[in-house]
Amino acid sequence: MRRTETGSNPADKSFVRELGRALRHLYSPIQLRESPLTQLLNTGSREDPAAALRRVLLQAIDALKPQADVPSATKAWRLYRVLLHRHIEQFSQSEAASNLALSTRQLRRDEGQALQLLADHLWAHYELEAKWQDGERLLRRRDEELPGLDMQTPSLEQELESLGGSLWRESADVQPVIQAALRVVGPLAREFGVRVGYSVPENLPWLLVQITTMRQALLNVLTVAIRSAPGGSVEIKAETQQSGVGITIVSATREPDLTPLSESEAEPLRMAQELIRLSGGTLEVETGGDGEPPFTANLVIPATSQISVLVIDDNADALQLFHRCLSGSRYRFVGTPDPESALALAEESGARAIVLDVMLPEVDGWELLGRIHEHPKTRHIPVIVCTVLPQGHLALSLGAAAFIRKPVSRTALLSALDRQLGQLLTESM
Repeated sequence: MRRTETGSNPADKSFVRELGRALRHLYSPIQLRESPLTQLLNTGSREDPAAALRRVLLQAIDALKPQADVPSATKAWRLYRVLLHRHIEQFSQSEAASNLALSTRQLRRDEGQALQLLADHLWAHYELEAKWQDGERLLRRRDEELPGLDMQTPSLEQELESLGGSLWRESADVQPVIQAALRVVGPLAREFGVRVGYSVPENLPWLLVQITTMRQALLNVLTVAIRSAPGGSVEIKAETQQSGVGITIVSATREPDLTPLSESEAEPLRMAQELIRLSGGTLEVETGGDGEPPFTANLVIPATSQISVLVIDDNADALQLFHRCLSGSRYRFVGTPDPESALALAEESGARAIVLDVMLPEVDGWELLGRIHEHPKTRHIPVIVCTVLPQGHLALSLGAAAFIRKPVSRTALLSALDRQLGQLLTESM
């Protein structure tokens, strides 16, 4: 990684300050959309600007993670963990300081250094020095507008509503989700002397969740569970339920604390309930009485079988692009460059939707669209025509369910599929 020295450059200080603002509002789509960093760090993605900026910042923090062979006591690891705790996990300064065994004063110093390190990485990676004249204008305008923006700080309800509309629900395997959360809370568990175990049976259905909000909700619950069981254990169990996947988190300790949850413990759980609700799930928490576990959380999370989507396109690069667009979603990619095999493949794969290019060899795409509608095995399958040609009206008049103009984006493709197949998830559960 190339470092760029920025200490004496006023513009760089403005950039660092704006980066700090964005990190403090990492899970606030309303605030992120107002950030000039959405333009400065523009990746060309067509996704929601807030989601794109959040992804860029998360990737930048991950890029600063030291290699596994770097000793854990080094400053590089400490600065990375400061970014992890303060911004990805949204810990308060006191919580982060406690987790890292630092004084609050030292934590503040490390936080400033970590922020500068992250700024240096982004500065070099996006070659901001070459376009800093425009960057200065953007940040200056932000500074001038900031008092007005601060008066419009969104409420929690607005934030949650915005998150619900800006993040995709995606398919996720249960075990990796739990394992990723356990890696994050590992230092906290060691600090409290808590052994954490989990049991996930094979062949569980995949979750259908907002990955970002689900991960944060799980971290909130695990943090409270660990703190409730010093010197004890926390067990996580996942199982299939009629309404989805159930995840039970139970803490156990030799000397249970029967006092009610404090406000500092209850607040993360209330937030976790709201975050899980964004994925259509529920969270119920019980605090035990005599002889019962001090803390039990029951999460029920929607699950789905992936929905097969047949893509017919004679361009191999286009098929790879469609594959990437559907990767990690509730849709399973099935592709073919051969229009002659399309009808048989649609039946064989159980396709619930077809994405069709019209510039095909031998069999014209418009002709194939007619065959699909005429065949008794495929006439019920919605067809989304996707072509570089400006023929949306023609496609719809010939019976296509929707039309997308190439070059296709993940957002446009998933939106079109969701509109056509909104009822399929309910039918398959």
